[in-house]
Amino acid sequence: MKNKPLVSIIVAVYNMKEHIRQCIKSVLNQSYNTLELILVDDVSNDGTADIIQEYADSDKRVTIIRHKDNSGAQVARNSGIAVSQGDYIITLDHDDYLAPDALQHAID
Repeated sequence: MKNKPLVSIIVAVYNMKEHIRQCIKSVLNQSYNTLELILVDDVSNDGTADIIQEYADSDKRVTIIRHKDNSGAQVARNSGIAVSQGDYIITLDHDDYLAPDALQHAID
């Protein structure tokens, strides 16, 4: 049986503590769960970094990249893409979320 393709979801994160939990939960709760979530923290200073660390500590599919200087969303996305292992890559903004079957529909 062929292995299921890995989907890499890259999220550029900067000061979005109000929305980041919903974004992360929408990814981790996908019906298609052969995924990696790469959160690229672009020097958040509002508590967002602590929130994303909670998810990385509790789910091995979550990886955090931390920038030393704020570089903007596109540079952050590129940092995530550079370390991704997926067969497919999706980028989300930190205030986006996915419907529960979004990845399964995309794979199908």
